[in-house]
Amino acid sequence: MGSALTDPVGRYGEHLLLERGLSRNSIAAYTADIRAFRKFAAARDLDADARASVRAWLSELAGRGLAPSTVARKLASLRGWFRWRVAEEDLEIDPTETLEGPRLARRLPSVLSLDEVERVIDAAHRGGGRFPQRDRAMIEFLYSTGVRISELIAIQLEECAWRERVVRLVPMERKVRRRDGRRGTVSVGPKGERARIVPIGSRAVEAGIAYVQGERSALRGSRSEGSLFLNARGRPLTRVGAWQIVRRIVRTAGIRRKVTPHTFRHTFATHLLDRGADLRAVQEMLGHADIATTQIYTHVDAPYLRAEHRRFHPRA
Repeated sequence: MGSALTDPVGRYGEHLLLERGLSRNSIAAYTADIRAFRKFAAARDLDADARASVRAWLSELAGRGLAPSTVARKLASLRGWFRWRVAEEDLEIDPTETLEGPRLARRLPSVLSLDEVERVIDAAHRGGGRFPQRDRAMIEFLYSTGVRISELIAIQLEECAWRERVVRLVPMERKVRRRDGRRGTVSVGPKGERARIVPIGSRAVEAGIAYVQGERSALRGSRSEGSLFLNARGRPLTRVGAWQIVRRIVRTAGIRRKVTPHTFRHTFATHLLDRGADLRAVQEMLGHADIATTQIYTHVDAPYLRAEHRRFHPRA
């Protein structure tokens, strides 16, 4: 691989890290797709900036039997690459602008029932962990606010307004070393989105205060940096640590299907909409830039709607 100055794909990867705040794993996947496409074009003496070359590559991928979702992801990698080059005035026309990707079946998000949520919260408080107050507060926050796991572990105690029952979610920053050796910071929040204020339910507030006044006081260490959720050493809880806690609690609750921290986000949105919440209000709470992203939750109860249609429509 060339240096950052001579390797355009390397410069693009640096852009994704420093300006977009993407994870190194995501950057590695995107740049690998771009390099594979460029290698494909070079081997066939094709213009790597031409729409026909992109079409040929996508056809070749499909011919190898790759899943439509995989082909769509690789096309998304190229879209980002070409848009960046147009923005950098390195390219006049984006060859992917009018290309359509493979049609994908829309997968509905997996959600928990209200009874399952109650079982998980009860399991968090009663079983298995060294810090049941923290574990219950985590689950209550995930379900009450719909936060992503990256947002949960980034919550600072000072951003929790218990009396007002709201929390301010601020994209987390991470120190990085640039290719030129200089140090800087980069947002590692999802998609570089802005800070937002989200309501907290009364039970989550109760659990949060109990944890802060109880276990967190004993856990607080010199390196907590004000983070709300701490590990056994008094340091900010990591993403992996939070995942492990959720996995253990779900297992204790006796739920055998796959449940991730993101399942609680899906459940939060679905339960609100099922009970009549405004779609745009849910969009704001989830932090979605596009309401189309939020609309998927309006389709979760399609089997129920079909059953009701069959029951009551005179010509069903």
